[in-house]
Amino acid sequence: MIRLDEKKKKRELDSFQETHKMKEYEDLSFTVVLVKPEHSGNIGSIARVMENFDFENLVIFNPIESVDKILSYKTQGFAMHGKNILFNAKIIEIKNQEDHIPEFKQFMKKFDYIIATTAQGKKHSNIRRLAIFPEDLNLPVSETPLKIAILFGKESRGLTNEEISLADILLRIPTSNNYSALNLSHACGIILYEIFKKINILNIGRGISPVLIADKEDRSTLLNIIEEIIEKLKIRSHKKENVFFAFRNIFGRSLMSKKELSLILGLFSKVNSILEDINLY
Repeated sequence: MIRLDEKKKKRELDSFQETHKMKEYEDLSFTVVLVKPEHSGNIGSIARVMENFDFENLVIFNPIESVDKILSYKTQGFAMHGKNILFNAKIIEIKNQEDHIPEFKQFMKKFDYIIATTAQGKKHSNIRRLAIFPEDLNLPVSETPLKIAILFGKESRGLTNEEISLADILLRIPTSNNYSALNLSHACGIILYEIFKKINILNIGRGISPVLIADKEDRSTLLNIIEEIIEKLKIRSHKKENVFFAFRNIFGRSLMSKKELSLILGLFSKVNSILEDINLY
């Protein structure tokens, strides 16, 4: 029975790396900045989603919600495993809560690159709100540490034009025309997910038994067996090629693991052996 190359499989297992940051982005550090958040539940949920996508730094700037509620047991419940992010968050309270722009401008000087977010921007009448989609974001590559802020406005109205004017780039999540407003924590989750995909090498599988994907060489081994079976079954010549290409197309479109391919290969090898034994060819 034909099997996949075990030595090759072992080499791939030994060299397998779980999801990890690309080398060119190792010097980027990200800080999520919530500007005047109104609900502690959203803050907790954002801490949770930050933990999901390996973002550690959270700043809560001039919150409308009280600090006691932000750090309350209830908010910790929303944060789940992101409680450490919540507890380590920098909370900046402003005396004149209605006019924090001077302090905000000063705080933003800590960052080398600023990404702002908006739920608006579908119409291009406001030049300050010309936004791109998260998937179109090109992150800077730097050989020295680069501090990046990701700004989110308060739930009821988002960032102001003045706050947005401090940003280098503005992002908008594409949504339904019927209802475009996203919950703050949901919007944050989507954007962090998109950035996570851009800065990391994503591999399927985790732990001591990672899922290895069948490569072209593995699929070729399987297709060779199928080709032999087609010959032995004496399929009519005008159909023979189409049958083979049907299998090739199906397996080519499939995201098969080596384990799955090995099981399928074992089955077809057995069929091939049976055909040889009964001498059908």
